[in-house]
Amino acid sequence: MQLMARTGQDPIDEERHGVIGKMDPYEAPTSEPILEMSISCTDLPKTGTHDSPSTFVSVSCVTPPDTRWSKSGQTEIIGKNCNPFFLTTVSFETSRNISVITRLRANVYEVQDRNMHKVAPIGQVVCSFRDILTCPDNKLVRDILGADGMPIGGKLTMLLWELDDTDDKKPAAIMKSDRSVTNQKSFSPNPPTPSSKTSNGGPPRIRSFSLNRNTYLKSLCCNPCSKSYRFPNSDGTSMIQVQEIMMESKLNFIIPQQIIKIYLQEEQRMVEELNLFEKLSDEWERARLAVTTEHFKMRARYCESLEYLSKQHKGPQFKKSTARGDKLLEFVPINLHLQRLRVEEPGYKESLYDIMTVGAFATHSMKFRHGGLKRMMQHSVEDRTRNSVTGNKILDLQAAKTLTQIASLKTSIDWYATDVLAAARHVGVESMRNVSKKLNEKVTELLNIINQTFMEEAFNSYRSASLGSSASFKTPSDKSTTKSSSPSDSGNSSSRTSGTSDGESQQSLPTLNSNRCSTASSASSSIQTQVSSSPYEDWEWNGVSFVKSPSPGVLAVSYSRGGTNCKLMSTWRGMIRNLSDYMNVVKQVVEILPTNASVKDRVGSVESSVKHLKELVASIQEQARLSISFLKMQEEYSNLAFMQSLQCRKDAIFSQALTALVTGVMIKLRENIFNKVFMRQLSSLGVLAHFEGLLSTYGDEMGMLEDFAIGVQDLHNVTFKLVENSTEDANMIPQLTGTRSNIVVNVPVLPSVKEAIPEELLNGQPIKVYPVLFNIGVNEEQSLAELFGDTSFQDAINKDNLQKLDNYYSRLVHMIPHKDWRESSSSVSLDVLMSSLRHHVLMSNSKKSKNVEILHISSQLARRLDGIRFTSCKSAKDRTAMSVTLEECMILQDEHQLHSQMFTHLLDTMRSEGTRRDNTRKNVGINKYAFNKVQLRAFPKLYRPPEGTYGKTITT
Repeated sequence: MQLMARTGQDPIDEERHGVIGKMDPYEAPTSEPILEMSISCTDLPKTGTHDSPSTFVSVSCVTPPDTRWSKSGQTEIIGKNCNPFFLTTVSFETSRNISVITRLRANVYEVQDRNMHKVAPIGQVVCSFRDILTCPDNKLVRDILGADGMPIGGKLTMLLWELDDTDDKKPAAIMKSDRSVTNQKSFSPNPPTPSSKTSNGGPPRIRSFSLNRNTYLKSLCCNPCSKSYRFPNSDGTSMIQVQEIMMESKLNFIIPQQIIKIYLQEEQRMVEELNLFEKLSDEWERARLAVTTEHFKMRARYCESLEYLSKQHKGPQFKKSTARGDKLLEFVPINLHLQRLRVEEPGYKESLYDIMTVGAFATHSMKFRHGGLKRMMQHSVEDRTRNSVTGNKILDLQAAKTLTQIASLKTSIDWYATDVLAAARHVGVESMRNVSKKLNEKVTELLNIINQTFMEEAFNSYRSASLGSSASFKTPSDKSTTKSSSPSDSGNSSSRTSGTSDGESQQSLPTLNSNRCSTASSASSSIQTQVSSSPYEDWEWNGVSFVKSPSPGVLAVSYSRGGTNCKLMSTWRGMIRNLSDYMNVVKQVVEILPTNASVKDRVGSVESSVKHLKELVASIQEQARLSISFLKMQEEYSNLAFMQSLQCRKDAIFSQALTALVTGVMIKLRENIFNKVFMRQLSSLGVLAHFEGLLSTYGDEMGMLEDFAIGVQDLHNVTFKLVENSTEDANMIPQLTGTRSNIVVNVPVLPSVKEAIPEELLNGQPIKVYPVLFNIGVNEEQSLAELFGDTSFQDAINKDNLQKLDNYYSRLVHMIPHKDWRESSSSVSLDVLMSSLRHHVLMSNSKKSKNVEILHISSQLARRLDGIRFTSCKSAKDRTAMSVTLEECMILQDEHQLHSQMFTHLLDTMRSEGTRRDNTRKNVGINKYAFNKVQLRAFPKLYRPPEGTYGKTITT
């Protein structure tokens, strides 16, 4: 009554707290906590049926002169226990204006029906912070009072401690400003009692997670949500503090924008290449226009998404599960969050365990009527096999790789060709010979690459369409077999056949001119010993150097388009032969040059040949690019709508996967930047990215799994490079460069951490990515798949990725000694884990229902190998919550002495009061998991949430 007279409100008259009485994460105080409290009860009265009550405690506070009680938090529900020890702690933030006169009210409730949210008050304890601080060890024990103010039986214990503050956080108003810091060392499990206090008699201080304190992490993450728990270790000698932190990624909308810009650049290049095609037949011109139109449509679609994403810099930085079908957000991963487990044990350094939770990479906006990306790509390969000019099943990858190799070799050849001339002018013959050997090696590599069948067929197909009539146009089911004649050279009245082979039109070896210098004469005596099919037959001495006369196989048709001069060589084999000839002459001439040859003789003997060699290599690169572009256009036109849909699907899925990967790598790198073993692992081998999937192989989720598998697989085309930053600006974000098939992520490195990074990484050595995916469906649809459907795709995924993980592990064993690996309290060795994983994946009884041991073992291996952990289901909300909380409890059991009898209690507590419950509210507005009892009967037991935490929400 005194409290009511003072505050003007009945202390019991507040909102009904219970399983649904949780604050919206975005309505919760944004300031960081400064105080934390642990609660337990003893000797609670039994219910009317003489059963032990199921209870929880809700804590509210008010600081006079305010009169409105505000909820600070609540514990988990402990069932059928008269002496509940609650694991969930209650935090008090700076925004609550806490002082010694702040009053606390702890209401004890009995839960009568968790599913119906039916609760009844048992009693309450009202006190102030001063009351707690004046108690020994800051532990207050009070009788629980009923509504009439009389004890009802039972006591409530409150233990208070201070969370370690920093320079950027104001000290708690209830403390003295000159107090010293003394860390808490140990606790007794029941009741919890700290063994150390601050020097002034204040509460003990415990270090807590602070996003503001971690400047680098603050530049990557935002909107943190945390929940704390305390439990005794296995022998009951001390208390372990556990903190769950869930954060959104600031890169969630930034990385998709960057990758879309790369897509737009590629689309622009494709349109430009299509515009380079000249003098096509009418049919192929219409095909070119149709393909160009589709690329313009794709550009418009991507530009619209880019503009929309550029405006998503305020508010929640994640894509809600309810928006997964939004076309404007198709490049953004679903519900991407960092889930961090922070563990602090007395006498040990804090431990951090990170899991990236994200919806399976899939294009929900494009539906799954005809399956996912895997099936679409198989259909594309089959269609190409039937209709393609080349019949090549992997043309895109092969062509992209070939063009990249040609471009790289052209650069090297240009360098070495220039070096040959530089050696001739400034050094001497011996240097010319050394450089020419390197030049010859690069030219030989180029010859091997361009001598592929599909390259010649692509060239012939383009030449036929460019020079031929409408007869050269073939429908998608036809193959190009017609060869048309090329126009005659403007200076020659005779026509030549385009299909001239290497052995055709061979001329007899000409007699070398008599006015050659002595060096050239030496060369002629060597060359004349060759047979009549010698590659030097068309070479003549012009008085300065060797030059090649026009031959039947290398005539070029010139034309211009848009001010650009283009040449179409008459035969691919002719270009290959000429390239070999030019190189052989350079090599032969350099070899026979006397060591005392003058500068004039040295330069004159190779200058013309080197010049023509460089020009021919440039021409080959251009012809290869045009020919492959035409062949791609030809295949794209054969099934235009399907090919564009396939490309859009691949682009969206890859964008989602890349965004999640970049976020995970950036966070992992920051937390381990001073870990020499980890940095050596990155340098010598690369980073392991472990993806855990919970999708079923039935219905639409089969299509999602197909998308997911390809998205993860394509991440092997991604590399990371560390780039030194000139300033200590922690807000620098990674920058993407490259193409669809080869993405480079440039990661800024602060000068303050430069010394911790291996020199080779600072010098630009790329960090490779090794993605692995293990999937086990756990829901009722997977039960249907096992009974009536097909699980072969899931089995294939697990077997393929077992091999990849095994290869990574084998290489790591040889590179890094066991003694240098991450320490673990687990008694199970890595060799045993790897052997166990092989057994479960390859076991003869492959039809074992929902073998989740595959997920548990592979995730444990990934952590022990310093990999990055990802967990996914359809929306990263419900099944992901079950998996993440289970993994967290397993970590605490393996690494931090969580007693087996406490395992289930803590697991249920994390699922009912933890951050994943808040994740459901952030996505659908209701803090319930979207399960029902019928569904949960099909779930493995360890993946079932506690009563009252699930039910009907909305379709997600």
